[in-house]
Amino acid sequence: MTQTDKNALHYRAVRDRGRIYVAVFRELSKRYGEAEATSAMRSASRDHGLEVGASLAHLAPQDFPGLLREFFEGEDRGATYSPKVHEISETCLDVQMMTCPLKDGWLDMGCSEEEVCALLRCATAFDEAVYEAAGFDFELEPWTPGKTGCCRTRLSRKTQG
Repeated sequence: MTQTDKNALHYRAVRDRGRIYVAVFRELSKRYGEAEATSAMRSASRDHGLEVGASLAHLAPQDFPGLLREFFEGEDRGATYSPKVHEISETCLDVQMMTCPLKDGWLDMGCSEEEVCALLRCATAFDEAVYEAAGFDFELEPWTPGKTGCCRTRLSRKTQG
């Protein structure tokens, strides 16, 4: 299997994982309302993110090239999320995902833009927890309709507090 085939397989696997997000979110919303569904999904996403973030803590406080390589680009060297680096320096990393298999899958499934935004609110709890557990300050700008690409993240050295 070529690297291109592996990358495509990974992209499809993440996109298909998004189908589970939709099914669970819709079922929880039906049973308990959207606010409770969002709360439950954010909590589960956060727990997973804390685990992943702990594995990146060795990069704190400011190994931004390492964080780009290990988290944003990953084993497929960025093929899945196509990270666009706006800035990388000794003090920060500003990166935007130009593709997102979760968002793409949700749109392909016929989810409305409003539902995609609700699902992203659930999924971004993962990212927030990753950066927190890894030991970085962060600003996360989720995708909104009309924007190019997907979420944008600005990371900096953790401030005391």
